[in-house]
Amino acid sequence: MSAVRFLVADSSPALQTFVKNLLVSYGFEAAWVHTSRDPQSALAAAKEQAPHFLLTDCFAKSALNAVALVQELKALNPDLRWALMSTQLHPELNDTARHQGAMFQLEKPFGVHDMQSAMGKALEQWGRDNHEVGRRMPGYRRPRMAPTAPLVPDTPTLKAGDLVDYQGTRDRVRYVIFRRVELLVQLDSTPGMLPATKLRKL
Repeated sequence: MSAVRFLVADSSPALQTFVKNLLVSYGFEAAWVHTSRDPQSALAAAKEQAPHFLLTDCFAKSALNAVALVQELKALNPDLRWALMSTQLHPELNDTARHQGAMFQLEKPFGVHDMQSAMGKALEQWGRDNHEVGRRMPGYRRPRMAPTAPLVPDTPTLKAGDLVDYQGTRDRVRYVIFRRVELLVQLDSTPGMLPATKLRKL
């Protein structure tokens, strides 16, 4: 079985774990998913691992930003596929990313299901050209993960509509988003965003 190598470049360890677990849930080997916390280490890892897919933060304040990193990696692998995550998805960056062939762009903070949907559709599209990807993606499907297995360790898996207990009070999940290093939840009857780890799913 041929390896399909992924590289996740983001400063958040939790987001790295989230994406890695998501890819594993689609049937890719954990050993095929490498992570880096900055673009320089991502470039160094890419020279050793030659990734097929890059999922990267914008790294707007770095001399080696996401676009420059993609250009460097495409010099190593012209068939590189990539996607962008950023808190700064302004129109100019959107246009640049599209021009550079980004398969999708997600604005942080984003929800768990936003990433699941975007990544699943990208893999399905990529699978039309790549046999090893395509055999895992016979048409878009949801990740093959147990419903109780969190994408981020020690974090309950929650979605809009779930009933939860918060400090002894029963409430319902309205929104779920992933921001920086944690999963945050907004409830119907409780103001503000709460860390998912403070909730117990009913």
